[in-house]
Amino acid sequence: MQPGEKTRAPLRTGESGEGVASRRLRLTMIFHPDRARIGASLNLGVIEPSGALRLGAAFIGREAPLFEDGVGLGEPHVSRRALKLKYHARGLELQCVSERSYTHLGPQKTSTMSLTFKELQRGLALRFGHGVVCWLSLGADTSDQSANAHSTFVGVSPQAMHVRRLIHIAANSDLPVLLRGESGVGKEVVATAIHTASARSAKSLVVLNMAALPETLAEAELFGSARGAFTGAEKRTGYFAEANKGTLFLDEIGDLPVSIQPKLLRALQTGEIQVVGGRPTSVDARIIAASDANLDDTRGFKHALLQRLSGITIELPALRERREDVGILLATSEQTKGLFQDLKRSPREAAAWANFLYDALHRDWPGNVRELLLSAQRFALSLQHNAESRLAPRHFVLHTRNRDSTPMDPVTDADITTVYEQSEFEVAETARRLGLSRAALYRRVATIPAVRLAADCSDTEILTAVDAVGRNLQALSRELRISKAAIASRLRLIETRPT
Repeated sequence: MQPGEKTRAPLRTGESGEGVASRRLRLTMIFHPDRARIGASLNLGVIEPSGALRLGAAFIGREAPLFEDGVGLGEPHVSRRALKLKYHARGLELQCVSERSYTHLGPQKTSTMSLTFKELQRGLALRFGHGVVCWLSLGADTSDQSANAHSTFVGVSPQAMHVRRLIHIAANSDLPVLLRGESGVGKEVVATAIHTASARSAKSLVVLNMAALPETLAEAELFGSARGAFTGAEKRTGYFAEANKGTLFLDEIGDLPVSIQPKLLRALQTGEIQVVGGRPTSVDARIIAASDANLDDTRGFKHALLQRLSGITIELPALRERREDVGILLATSEQTKGLFQDLKRSPREAAAWANFLYDALHRDWPGNVRELLLSAQRFALSLQHNAESRLAPRHFVLHTRNRDSTPMDPVTDADITTVYEQSEFEVAETARRLGLSRAALYRRVATIPAVRLAADCSDTEILTAVDAVGRNLQALSRELRISKAAIASRLRLIETRPT
């Protein structure tokens, strides 16, 4: 791969310029009461060179056809023959043929449907009985994919497999990497995966959110400072030096101050950093940058720096472009994987989660994976308090909107204040719980008087609080309403500052 080469594969089925002749009809298990089956798939047919669809099964039911784990739909509430498949000249006909169990097709939950090849490329949600949800789509053959299955970038879709292949390529290179994609698609997950799979994995992965870096301190924070370089300056090891022999992840790179951009460009070109008030120092740090903005159109972002950062460019697909990953993301994420425990023994709860997942497949998820995980957590909380309720999932899926709904800000100032306190005043944890990017949270916090950051707290306030409650960080955090880590850092600066 050459520097600057784009690595983006077509993110939407059918955009590659290939004909449909090389594509397969694939059925993926989005939800099943047996969590272990989520993500399993089977090939239902293939497009022949003539353009005709050759089906491998005429019916989908409880026992056949078999998924890759060797089992059919495997749910007792599904008929042996639930859905009939029939090829027609322009695509595929689907018809529910069971009188014992229902099958829902698409957002309108119809029982019959005729689909063109183009519609099959976009994909279709299917629900069998009360507790099985699948995704049917016509896409590229993924049977020969050699992507790294151990990557933390989770997914069974062709798009996720492609990203894992790019992670493998990037990990075996030392070129700078630029990660592009909407907020919440998993840019930090990809950066971590690249570092972990690289030869630098034994050293540190240093993460820096550029949106949270004050312009007045940015140079010293990045490159370090010598004692006396400016008023009150102590010797400081910058983030570059901390990442020496490892990886430096610069999130929200589009917020890098213009004054610092030439210095970062020089560091990338020469491998040297200019310590503020000190001498140039050689540093061997691999750079991964990320942005949810179009840097080509970002006013003030230098083209030369963008070119240098784009040694390898990975564009991450939005969740709406890989809907078949919705189930496996919830089943494997540390935040949500415990939500699907023991559903085989609770048909009503399994049905509720099937409703949620079926609904999720018909949403665009503007907040992407972050929003999906947060909505699932809130849905689980609602289930706990409504154990006997049969309310539809739309009553519980919060912070989402359908395509035709009016855009609105789903997180209130009161939400932010409450979660900030519950997160012990840690910005990163607050952003994670709310499903916001850190940059978005910083922008919101600036308008909320009840929320303060460490930069809002003066040295005098900190010392006064120490006199009042002692040096216990937990007590100081509650008193000052800033994080323990921020207090500890400020105390070290105060105590080393010349009097």
